[in-house]
Amino acid sequence: MPEAAAPAASRTRSLRSRLLLWLIGPLVAFLAVNAYFTYTSALQTAQLAFDRLLVTSAHALADLIRLERGELQITLPHAALEIYDGTGTGAGDDGPGRSRMVYRVSFLDGEYLAGDEELAPYHERPPQHPLYQSMIALYDTTARDVGPMRMAALLQPVESFEGMRLVVVQVGESSAYRTRLAAQILRGTLLRQGALLAILLLLIWAVATLALKPARALARQLDLRPARDLTPVAIEHPPQELQPVVAGFNGLLSRLAAAQEQQRRFVADASHQLRTPLTVLQLQADAGLRGDLPPEEALASIAATTRRANRLVEQLLSSARAQQTAAQEPAERFDLRALAEDVAVELSPLLAQRHHAFQLDGAACELSGYRWMVREILGNLLKNAIEFTPEGGALGIRIVPEDGTDGVALTVWDSGPGLSEAMREQVFTPFVADRSSRGAGLGLAICLDLARTLGATLTLVNGPTGPEGAGGLQATLRLPGRVGHEKMPP
Repeated sequence: MPEAAAPAASRTRSLRSRLLLWLIGPLVAFLAVNAYFTYTSALQTAQLAFDRLLVTSAHALADLIRLERGELQITLPHAALEIYDGTGTGAGDDGPGRSRMVYRVSFLDGEYLAGDEELAPYHERPPQHPLYQSMIALYDTTARDVGPMRMAALLQPVESFEGMRLVVVQVGESSAYRTRLAAQILRGTLLRQGALLAILLLLIWAVATLALKPARALARQLDLRPARDLTPVAIEHPPQELQPVVAGFNGLLSRLAAAQEQQRRFVADASHQLRTPLTVLQLQADAGLRGDLPPEEALASIAATTRRANRLVEQLLSSARAQQTAAQEPAERFDLRALAEDVAVELSPLLAQRHHAFQLDGAACELSGYRWMVREILGNLLKNAIEFTPEGGALGIRIVPEDGTDGVALTVWDSGPGLSEAMREQVFTPFVADRSSRGAGLGLAICLDLARTLGATLTLVNGPTGPEGAGGLQATLRLPGRVGHEKMPP
């Protein structure tokens, strides 16, 4: 359980914590690099400063060498003795004390003259130093009682009875003092940088808290909102980073509201339209059971009512599918001529029953889109044409490419009475049907919704009458995006 709880806790970590964690890592790395360079710079500065002190001390000792009673002698004043004895400064509250300085004066061949006799002599000839403009060498060595030391060896010519002789003046001190001084500078720098880091993190925490205040206000507003409230969320002056979240959430609410409205409309339409055929079915069944109607007549009435109810259910389901799932289904390529032939074959029993003369005109035409929608529209239009065309009349389907565009016009025509004046303005209104129709008035409304989903247009006009015109109704569906067109083989 603890192992599973750890990833869950990391997933639910707040944005402020993530911001602080992402900032702490780079800042600590930067401070570590800065501390390293601070320490090396402080050590280099201390090295340079104390090297200069060693050189100055070496020159001071060299100036004290005198020829007395035929021998070279060096006499240190009392102040110099305090320095070389290590009692000039001590450890105080401000930092570590200076260590004892040591010196040795000897001839170039190593012959001892003065100072610390145990200090190893410098046998080589010191080179010309580019910084101090004198024959001096700065080097590191190790003394038995002192440990690591920093030394300066100065070559000084001295006049004696034997003539000009070269004397090497060596001055040195322990390297520990320089290291402690650099460490002290480093500790002070780290303390200041650590305090600055803590203040910076507190400021980031406070700023993040203030910046996330609108997000918490949005969360409180959503918590207090009723479950059925799908109105857009309103936040006064939202920050720029929160605007896409609010816009996306409001878009989701609008889609949920539309889906809820579609569901409510479907339930209302289905309950309203199915109540009548179910009531009629119940009455017809009761009449047959009581013997008010002959059995064959009652069964025929029940079958007819069942067919109308089944057609109504199909239309309601087609409308719901077009509204809810069209945008989620992939488009496909299909041949419009082949689709029209399939619909005509499917409805051929109805054509034969009413002795209609059917005609299909048009070449093969390939489209890209929702095939089932085009089939549903074509089936509804052809069923209407079959229903309203008198027995023995003519009807058909015509496919014509649109000139100058990639679209195609699909027309279902018939020789029926056409649209009445009363139906012209309400032909696409749901559940409004002509008195002569046996349907529920949903077919053309569904066709219009499907056509809009396809980006197509659907128009109904009465055909020309006269010697060459068949009259009736012409329902034309103009589809965009025709991919190809070719003539059918003879």
